[in-house]
Amino acid sequence: MGTLERLSVNPAPRRYSEDDVRRAARNMLVGGCGMKAGDEVLILNENGITEAAVSDVIEDEARKLGGRVHVMWTDTVKGPEDMPPSVVKAFESPDVTVFNHMIAGVLRMVPFNGRGMKMLNFLQTWDQLGSPFGQVPYTVWLEVLKNLGPRLGQARQWRITCPLGSDFSGTIAPPGQSPKPAKADAPKAEDAKATGDGFTLRTFPLGVCQVFDSMQASGRLAVRWLTPSGIHVFEPNGIALPSPVMIEIENGRITGFDGDAEAVSQLRAYMEKCGGEMGKEPYLVNSWHAGINPRCGVTAGPDQGLDQWMYMVHANPRIVHFHTIGAVQPGEMSIPVVDPTIEFDGEKLWDKGRFVFLDQPALREKVRAHGDPDFAFEHELEIGV
Repeated sequence: MGTLERLSVNPAPRRYSEDDVRRAARNMLVGGCGMKAGDEVLILNENGITEAAVSDVIEDEARKLGGRVHVMWTDTVKGPEDMPPSVVKAFESPDVTVFNHMIAGVLRMVPFNGRGMKMLNFLQTWDQLGSPFGQVPYTVWLEVLKNLGPRLGQARQWRITCPLGSDFSGTIAPPGQSPKPAKADAPKAEDAKATGDGFTLRTFPLGVCQVFDSMQASGRLAVRWLTPSGIHVFEPNGIALPSPVMIEIENGRITGFDGDAEAVSQLRAYMEKCGGEMGKEPYLVNSWHAGINPRCGVTAGPDQGLDQWMYMVHANPRIVHFHTIGAVQPGEMSIPVVDPTIEFDGEKLWDKGRFVFLDQPALREKVRAHGDPDFAFEHELEIGV
């Protein structure tokens, strides 16, 4: 396509400028991907989801950085079994692949001879990419995670509550004593050529804490929606319940449902449908993680598409999500819970949807070397619900 002076964009009102979008694209390419001159770069877009103007900006900025850039458009895939061989071949060799496509979510389930940096970009519209969510320097969140990891790693127990009555808790085994996780739903060994272990997969922007196993956890969760985890596409692709249902959980297994009879019936039928299609046990809650990025703002709600809503909103601290249907993380569906309070060893790190870990003066000073903490940590409260 060549270098563009200025893009001819859709005349529909845009909230953010072209300079904002370009700044975010460079943030992803340089700060996130570590791209340098001479790198071969593939931009893989999803038909019907990725805005062409967003792909054009990323392509243009990658060329300005000295990259050899290729752009590819492909359809949504229904799961790892549906991955087109030509697409897999395309992302095996580039130094950097930017996935404007949820294919990236199943890479470790697909055998390929891979290398290089793979970046899953969640910001695929003009105003998503140009927003503060995309503009906060990537290294700010690397610094946050560098400090958060040890704090969470030393904890021995956690508890999650929410305004609707969720109260779910579990223990964390000491290092080296964790139970073996269920084996991933990967291709059979005889079919595998390579595991793809030679590549690095990141997300842009960074948005969640590490995953915590919940197969030894018990309590209750208020369920309003089931949203797709990104492994497979279902019909319908998620469900919104007419009223909340409280599920009872013992050691990761759902043992009871309490709520309006119609809502309970819909929830059970959908979980059994998804589990049956994939040959997985439906009534499991295998793990969870929570949003850490307060600049994640979402204006579209779940009624405008559960999958696209969840792919964006999961990074906001107002959301913690639990992986369900199947023992293998992440499962086939997620249970988003709004405005959680999350305690580790009795200390609140999330308080009613605020990631209060970010309030520490020492952390703010460390972040200042990468960007303005006041800008980075301003909390976007709009999440579409």
